[in-house]
Amino acid sequence: LSGSLSIISSLLDSAVDITSGLVIWLTARAIKKRDPYMYPRGRTRLEPIALIIVSVIMGVASIQMIVQSVESILRNSVNPHVDIISLSIMIMTILMKFTLMMLCRRYNNPSINVLGLDHRNDCISNFVAIFCAWIADRYWIYLDPIGAIVVSIYIATTWFLTGKEHLAMLSGKSAKPEFINRIVKICMEHDKRIEYIDTVYVYHYGTRFLVEVHIVMDRNMTLQVAHDISESLQINIESLIEVERAFVHCDYEFEHVPADEHKVV
Repeated sequence: LSGSLSIISSLLDSAVDITSGLVIWLTARAIKKRDPYMYPRGRTRLEPIALIIVSVIMGVASIQMIVQSVESILRNSVNPHVDIISLSIMIMTILMKFTLMMLCRRYNNPSINVLGLDHRNDCISNFVAIFCAWIADRYWIYLDPIGAIVVSIYIATTWFLTGKEHLAMLSGKSAKPEFINRIVKICMEHDKRIEYIDTVYVYHYGTRFLVEVHIVMDRNMTLQVAHDISESLQINIESLIEVERAFVHCDYEFEHVPADEHKVV
């Protein structure tokens, strides 16, 4: 309707949103279908993979829009026209995206949080698109492709950072010191019969964490008691919503090198 590249860039973003929403929905559906034989520990790591795919899709679409905007400037083919219909559609879109963003903030789920981030980006990009297209229609036509480039760069940068963050999670990035200290505190306060805490590893296993704890107890303690203490600590750690799995290793001394117990990869 308008021929505005700024509005087209925001339209392209909204169109790709449908694809990203479909990818996230299919991923969530696949995660819920548990297969204890093919995937004994579930398929939760599909979630960051899906978000990385969405990031790539959004990045490619934004780069394509930048190329188209630069070509329109070089060919002098910019011809934006903003009427009341286009303006009304864009305003309604902003209001709908803002409502969806507020709804997404109610849920503590990485995929829904990413969708909320996407809706927030849409609100910003659509507002910039309206402003640039309206100014271009009345004063300076080249502000339209410039606005399209700005919107596309913003979208590409935001999704690049999102993809980078989830790629680090998928690669097993360590948790923040605050959360590691929280795990250590849980171990220290769990049972007085735990004499020492040897090592604590907390790292990403997808969007949530995998925890490895090595504790030291009396070498004369019975196997049953040592097992019960270790298992209850494991259950306590896994009760945290941020934790995917926890492993508790019980030892009777702490003078060995932790790296000797597992191969270094």
